[in-house]
Amino acid sequence: MATRKQRARRAKTFRHDYALVELDEEGNEIELRSTELRAKKQDAAPAKAKTAAKPTGARSGSGRKDPQPPSWERAFRRAALWGLPMMAVMFFFLRSDPVPTRILIGLVYTLMFIPLTYWLDGMVYRKWEKRKSAPPRPSRPGKTR
Repeated sequence: MATRKQRARRAKTFRHDYALVELDEEGNEIELRSTELRAKKQDAAPAKAKTAAKPTGARSGSGRKDPQPPSWERAFRRAALWGLPMMAVMFFFLRSDPVPTRILIGLVYTLMFIPLTYWLDGMVYRKWEKRKSAPPRPSRPGKTR
């Protein structure tokens, strides 16, 4: 039995009065069946795929950016952005320590952040590469998107 959400979603499609029609050359409306629409979509999809090649660095189908290979430059930039808030946190939480100690601790955390972000970028990129080269998983029956 369908869940309440599934029943509501199905009922929503019946509330709207619309028909799938196509105009012929004389301007008459011809009603289409869903099987005809599916066939047209499947015929159009391979043609689109051939003409619209994805440039490198393009977004994937999920809307997320593809990860870039790790770079030390990006790791240093992130560490620079991370260092300022870390200094503020050290000045706020370590009030009893002298100022040079707080600065040193903030710098140590910032410097430790550089290889950490490089390692994380590399891990994410390798995982993405492995997933991209793997054959697509078959979808589960009954699962709809």
